[in-house]
Amino acid sequence: MSAEVKKEILRLLRVDEEFRYAVAGLIGHEDIRKGQDELRLGLARLEEAQARLEQAHARLEEAVARLQEAMARLQEAVARLQEAVASLASEQRRTSRTLRHLIRYINSMSITLEEEAHSIIERRLSQRGIFVRLGALVRPYVELDVYGSDGSLTFLGETKTRLAVRHVKRLEKKIEMVKMREPELLRGRVVLTIYAMWVHPDAYEECKVRNIWLNMPNKELIELEQAISKA
Repeated sequence: MSAEVKKEILRLLRVDEEFRYAVAGLIGHEDIRKGQDELRLGLARLEEAQARLEQAHARLEEAVARLQEAMARLQEAVARLQEAVASLASEQRRTSRTLRHLIRYINSMSITLEEEAHSIIERRLSQRGIFVRLGALVRPYVELDVYGSDGSLTFLGETKTRLAVRHVKRLEKKIEMVKMREPELLRGRVVLTIYAMWVHPDAYEECKVRNIWLNMPNKELIELEQAISKA
């Protein structure tokens, strides 16, 4: 634009009111147009942001749904675990009751076996003219199922449902403890005796070597006379 044209426009703006208003109108219209363009651009951006927000919300809803499903599965698993624990506890209580009954039965059988041993051994002794009252010897340091003495003979021994070699060896160790602690209990000749419901062959041989009077309910596997003669 030339200097003359600029001067003429400025002159007209100063002197021509109508021209001045026309120019002002044109300037205002351009500002409005620019504002509208900026507004449309802002709205477009807002719509894009809204779309992204809706997508994020949809993804969040999906994540919440998956979390709820996972929680439901976890609750089911916890319920099954609680049922399993309850079942296990019930089974454990039944097992404990069974074990207690079994222990009481074993204890009852042990007492019955000791009483049976006392009765049968006393009868076999009395048949030989030896009258001894048998009982158990219980001390803090040792326990023996069979003990009795008439002053000249002392009987010491054990009762076993199933006799093994280790039981025979353990009996002699117990006798040694009595000799060390209370030798006065061992009056006269000491006869070791074992009463068993079943005897392992090796245990029988061990009793034979050690001259132990070995009794079963229906017979003497090793005779009393043999045990006394070696006592």
